[in-house]
Amino acid sequence: MTRKYEVGVVGCGSIATERHIPALQANPRVSLSTVYDHHWPNAEKTAEDFDIVNVYDDYDDFLSSDLDLVTVSTPPFTHAEYSVQALESDTNVLCEKPMAVELDDARDMVSAAEDSKNELGIVHNFLYSRSVRKARRLVQSGKFGDIQYVKGIQFSSPRRDLPSWYTDLPGGLFFDESPHLLYLIEAFIGDLDVVNATSQQNDGSGQPLDSVTATFEGTEGRQGQLSMIFNAPLSEWFFVICGTKRLAVVDIFRDIIIHVGKEKSHSPTEVLQTALSGIGQFGYGIFQSGVHTIRGDLFFGFGILLDQYLNSIESSAELPVTPNQGYKILNGSHSVIDEITQ
Repeated sequence: MTRKYEVGVVGCGSIATERHIPALQANPRVSLSTVYDHHWPNAEKTAEDFDIVNVYDDYDDFLSSDLDLVTVSTPPFTHAEYSVQALESDTNVLCEKPMAVELDDARDMVSAAEDSKNELGIVHNFLYSRSVRKARRLVQSGKFGDIQYVKGIQFSSPRRDLPSWYTDLPGGLFFDESPHLLYLIEAFIGDLDVVNATSQQNDGSGQPLDSVTATFEGTEGRQGQLSMIFNAPLSEWFFVICGTKRLAVVDIFRDIIIHVGKEKSHSPTEVLQTALSGIGQFGYGIFQSGVHTIRGDLFFGFGILLDQYLNSIESSAELPVTPNQGYKILNGSHSVIDEITQ
């Protein structure tokens, strides 16, 4: 009989209510019994909305409720404190990105996991989305040939439902959201050595930074780049993969991949065929994502990551994202900021 894991959720904001809690409740190996938020009304409403029995606004009491693991979905400033305390109380932790704000805090988290022998996983969820998993399979099969270049592009509208605390982070929204693009870039080019980085800041925009562009050198001559624009008219995220044999564009928000092979002559007929192929792939992707949206399980990889994380607890399998990998991505964000500010 499959073991049920008693799980508690730390923090009752949008990440918890839109992703963590629905994915946890959809997993047959999980019993989501407990939620915590330092603001009692948030915890109470979340428990009521999702029919969760135990509700806490005291973290010590929450950790005393005999949990196997907790997921941490609070603001980044608090990740280290909540994670270390949980690990030291003999509880496994699955923590949202970025794993911390300061590198010293992230090292404390790694040390707490090693000392306690409990599992600390980091949520790099888009690595396990349907579209990115397909891209990785195509790369591993050799369909892309040699990877030459990848690029993560984020257009972000200030009219999004943004957290109130993001302006207090180093570089503002860049620091909170760049890990997604950085771990995708790292997955396809290897290293994240910053070659250069630039930013723009326009007075009166209300954003700490209006844009950031950074270029990275990977292994075997591969290159990566991220471009993040924070004052765009709408919000869209894309990830481009260029190999010697194939080109792909991942629509991150819709979890769709469009990929085409090497052209022969760039004739008008070939251009039209490429367009028709792209339209067909996009249409099928919209259908798939629509089905998942209707079913309420469009978790952008979090469900798969959660299942692999449970496997690591159960059988000492490798974590889907290790603390050291989380630290590497956090260090990448700091390296870009350092390059911008020097």
